Amino acid sequence: MSVRLFISLFLLGVGIGSPWLVRDWLEGRGEEERSGRFSEGFSALSDRVKGRFREKEADPPVVEAVVPISSERAPYPLAAQTQRIMQGFLSPSSGEKVPFFSNGKVPTTPRTKIITKDAGERLRGELADLGLELGDPVYLRVFKEESELELWMKSRHEPYYILFKVFRLTHCAGKPGPKLREGDGQAPEGFYFASSGNMRPETRHHLGIDLGFPNSYDADCGYTGSDLMIHGGATSAGAFALSPQDMEEAYAVAEAGLEGGQKILRINIFPFRMTDKRMEQAWKGNPSCLDFWVNLKEGYDFFENVGLPPVVEVASGRYAFRLE
Repeated sequence: MSVRLFISLFLLGVGIGSPWLVRDWLEGRGEEERSGRFSEGFSALSDRVKGRFREKEADPPVVEAVVPISSERAPYPLAAQTQRIMQGFLSPSSGEKVPFFSNGKVPTTPRTKIITKDAGERLRGELADLGLELGDPVYLRVFKEESELELWMKSRHEPYYILFKVFRLTHCAGKPGPKLREGDGQAPEGFYFASSGNMRPETRHHLGIDLGFPNSYDADCGYTGSDLMIHGGATSAGAFALSPQDMEEAYAVAEAGLEGGQKILRINIFPFRMTDKRMEQAWKGNPSCLDFWVNLKEGYDFFENVGLPPVVEVASGRYAFRLE
């Protein structure tokens, strides 16, 4: 009995300490190439685990804790990767992941602190001209056909949102129509939101805002996909791309809104500007997704008529809209 107990305790200790033991071995070897291969392998495993859970989770979208990435080599790279893998398993029934290092604030790095500060200074005069300021609530609308992203804001002293800026998308994945599956080359359409955990200060696309795809509607339809973002850069891999400077401004305003008390950043994505005339053209073309677009138009018209983004729910396989 004592032998079994000793073996159990020994294996438990090895399991808990293995990331650090491997770390010490790698540092002793001093081979950066071997370390890189281990780190990439753990990262790929982490991404696969998180992708599997994204397909199963319902609305609200996944709120992931982001571990800031610095330009220097992390002192415990394998331990950090192990923690991210564990994070994928530790999600409560609400669908909101348990953060290891986040206290609800937008994750930052030294690089993004400089970027957002500079972008905020550039925008301060334009905001003041409209009676706005950094920290006011933000709302984003994306139009795929027109390749435009609208940035709306609401002064704390006014009841309705006003249009602050329109950014030109440098790239937009796919064509009008919803995203159905991973790898289909499509960007999603529908009603999404980002919280502080969806802000991506470090990506290969400069900066990013994760859309939280799939939402509950997408999940009910069986749609799959992961890591879909509004981001900076020269490629649409990830969904919607802005120029680096435009992404810095959009990110800085969104970050300030979330830090200023806005709980979620609503992001509505449409195939085109859903005017009656454009919908009539779509009706004549009779695409397979026409019923879906008619449902999207309800949300589009809600904001056009009310001046406030709707609270979006899913009922009987359709989006439903109401005032907050």
